[in-house]
Amino acid sequence: MTHKFDLQSVAFMRDPFPTLAALRDTGSVIEIKVPLMGRVWLATSHAAVTDMLKGADLFASDGRNVPGGKSTVPRWMPKNLRLLGENMLMMDDPDHRRLRKLVDAPFLARSITAYRPQIATLADGLLDRMEAEGNRDIVNGYVRALPLLVICEMLGLGGDDKQQFMDWTDQMTRSVGIWTILRTMPALGRMIRYIRSEIAAARNGEREGLLVDLVNAEADGDRMSEDELVAMVAILFFAGHETTTHLVSTGIATLCAHPDQLAALQADWSLAAPAVEELMRYNSPVQMTKPRIVRADIDFHGAQLKRGDRIMACLASANSDPAVFEDPEVFDIWRERPQRHAGFGGGIHLCLGLHLARAEGQIALERLFRRWPDLRVPQPIADRDWIPRLGLHGYRSLPIEMEMPAQREAA
Repeated sequence: MTHKFDLQSVAFMRDPFPTLAALRDTGSVIEIKVPLMGRVWLATSHAAVTDMLKGADLFASDGRNVPGGKSTVPRWMPKNLRLLGENMLMMDDPDHRRLRKLVDAPFLARSITAYRPQIATLADGLLDRMEAEGNRDIVNGYVRALPLLVICEMLGLGGDDKQQFMDWTDQMTRSVGIWTILRTMPALGRMIRYIRSEIAAARNGEREGLLVDLVNAEADGDRMSEDELVAMVAILFFAGHETTTHLVSTGIATLCAHPDQLAALQADWSLAAPAVEELMRYNSPVQMTKPRIVRADIDFHGAQLKRGDRIMACLASANSDPAVFEDPEVFDIWRERPQRHAGFGGGIHLCLGLHLARAEGQIALERLFRRWPDLRVPQPIADRDWIPRLGLHGYRSLPIEMEMPAQREAA
């Protein structure tokens, strides 16, 4: 039986918990109808989501690895989209393992620690610009730009088109719906040409940073091809950008709605790490995984799945499962640690940039609330501008109120 749930309405974005509870009440694995995709299975409970994420032997990311299956990236798709579609997120082992082995080291926790001062400097620069411009939209002035700047700096990108490249990337990630995406194809082509030029500069010794490391990365005598490098750079921007942007934007609103916990955080910034984990659980900025393909007929948490069926994991539902989290609909930065949330996925596709996202979230919130300790979100939740994209939970814009320097001086 196919069930109907609206997972991208404004009502759902404002308060997803009732719908998420209804999903779990319907079953640990249920069949739903999703726009553009049609009928898919959805893992809803924490147990089913965890088993699916860890079940690479049961579920394939690439349909070609299922008998009688076909590529998840359709042949009719424009060439540049097909190129980006052949990325690590859409691969199974051993191809996935090969690429992951080549890129893991720079994203380990100890490696990200070295970038923390630079992230703080970039955050302060964006807040300086907001003050200078009198900008009060925290999404467009701060949280969308920060992860783009961080990845650019980490990769060591340069050239005259660097700012244009970030604008193209921002344009792509804002796209909603297939026709909007197709209209961005010219920008995508220019973006890919820029990445190729930066790869060439890195090979010629004209750059420093992570891109040089990726170009020179070698494991078991293997290196990435240029197309693989292009897809890797693009996915670092697209995937990392979205997660951090929505984590911080929804996090700001949540903290302002819980002034007692915000005050505790402002009094002790060592609480930033658990606060970000709770924000990741409570808001679930990435709400579900991309579809995976069932490899063989199986009884999975009571659902009879057939080979070739598609299944997604609802991370947001897992993160509010009362079987794992006490009072899951309550925001609590003092929640028991370690957190068992599924916000960063799991299994072989555990988020490559999870340590970077955590660092960016912690630093972005600290620099913001240190700068403007009186920051407020005046807009009622019913009036906020949500992103209408399935699987994402975040704001397109979020006006804030705070005292700018001129106001402080006048007072």
